Formats: sequence, C-alpha cells, structure tokens
Amino acid sequence: MRVRSDDRFRMDVRALERAIADDLARGVRPMAVVATVGATSTASIDPVSAIAAVCRAHDTWLHVDAAYGGALAMLPERREVMEGVELADSVVVNGHKWLFIPLDFSALYTRRPEVLRSVFSLTPEYLRGDANANGGSVDYMDYGIQLGRRFRALKAWMAMRAFGREGMERRIREHCRLACVFAEWVGREPYYSIAAPVTMAVVCFRMEPPGLDAAQCDALNEGIVEAVNAGGDAYLTHTTLRGRRAMRIGVGNVLTTERHLLRAWGRIIDEGARLSRN
Repeated sequence: MRVRSDDRFRMDVRALERAIADDLARGVRPMAVVATVGATSTASIDPVSAIAAVCRAHDTWLHVDAAYGGALAMLPERREVMEGVELADSVVVNGHKWLFIPLDFSALYTRRPEVLRSVFSLTPEYLRGDANANGGSVDYMDYGIQLGRRFRALKAWMAMRAFGREGMERRIREHCRLACVFAEWVGREPYYSIAAPVTMAVVCFRMEPPGLDAAQCDALNEGIVEAVNAGGDAYLTHTTLRGRRAMRIGVGNVLTTERHLLRAWGRIIDEGARLSRN
C-alpha cells in the first residue's frame, strides 16, 4: 500500500497511522513499512524517527531505503539525513549510486539477521558448512536468495582507496552545490519553476508557459526531455509529481562541472522555447 506524502514529498506519518489502523480494522496485520532517505524521484527524506515510533507501537518491521541518500551522511554537516535510521530493522545503501562504485554494489544492514537466516537458509547435505565448528562464522548464502556472489567488495575497496573518505566527501559536497546552482538558474528563468525541494543532488523542475493547459504543459515537459536527450550532450529524466510531469536532472558523475550543467541548461532553454512556439 502506498502512503500519502506531505507537501515536501515525505511520508505523512498521520496517513501511515491511519493506513495501519484501517488494515487492522479489516483483520490484516501490516508486515513492514519502508521509509526512504533520498527518494528516487525527488531525493526527499522521510521522517524516519516518527515512522519508527509508529512501527514499534505495532511491532512492524521498518526498512529504510537509503540507497541514494545514505551516502550524504558521509558529510559531517549532513549526517542528520540518517536521523532515526538506527531504530530501523534494516537499511540498504547502494554504493553504485553516489559512492562512485561501479554497478552493482549494495550494502544491507539489519539488526535482526536471524530473521533473514530463517527465511533464506538452505540445509541440504551438499550445502552444509562447518559454521558451528568455527564459532558461528557467517555464510552469506544464508542471508539472501543468491548462493554464489561476485567479488563486489573488491571494487568498493578500489573506489575507497582511490578517492579516500576526504575525496568522496569533497565530490558529494560539490554535487550538492551544483544542484543548488542549477536550481537558482531555474528560479531566475521566466516560466520555469522548481517542482520539489532540493535536498541532495537532484533537481525537479517544470516549464509552464502561459496559454497552455495542464495536459499541454505535461506534454511540453516530456518533449523537452526527449529533445535534449536526442542531442546526446546531456541527459535528463522526467517524473510525475502530484499528477504533473516534471523534468529531472541529477548530478553524480565525478567529472561533472558547472560548465557541463550550464551547457545542459542552455539546451533546455532552447528546446523549451522551440517547442512552446509549436
């Protein structure tokens, strides 16, 4: 079930409470709640502490999807984005999203590993190890669907070795700065507006020229994205926020500079002007 979000695209805790109450009234017990730190479309940050309190009251598993936003907590000045995550039953962070590790690399943390083991563990003779003999060593095949895995830790070690913590922090901080700069450009341009608060390195925005209705504006914004992407020198995505189409740009490449964003912004302005005249 989806839970309504507030005006900043964060989970509405009261709506969550009502949804759980409705389920219980129907004789259905909610199994889990998923909160997000860095939502895919908007990079919004759910109020995890308040959500955790609701989950504790109903003995419901709380999973925190910090796949994108978890990396931001590396910055001392932005550690608040993970506030309350320590109360969760599990949390995931994807290093390939904002820690400059090649695809694919995800880290799952849980305070209840025995639950994962009870679900995924296999015990046929040919898979039985000597965990008990070796003091309870961890065999990762018992904690997920996969039995065999690639050596993903190697590329994480290489990225961390190459950049160092300071280098990673510097790049993440610069990406956030670039997103704020881009948002300032959007705010100064007539007929353009920011569609969601800029919390990380993602900017959602819209073009709404006068004389076009909602459907025409949606088509225009989609058209701008398609036209810019067809040019090959910048790449945008679109999303739907409150039922309206919005353009979306994310800064995540270690080589991206303000010059690249300025060029992309120029392409957006040109395509927007061209398409709005048609």
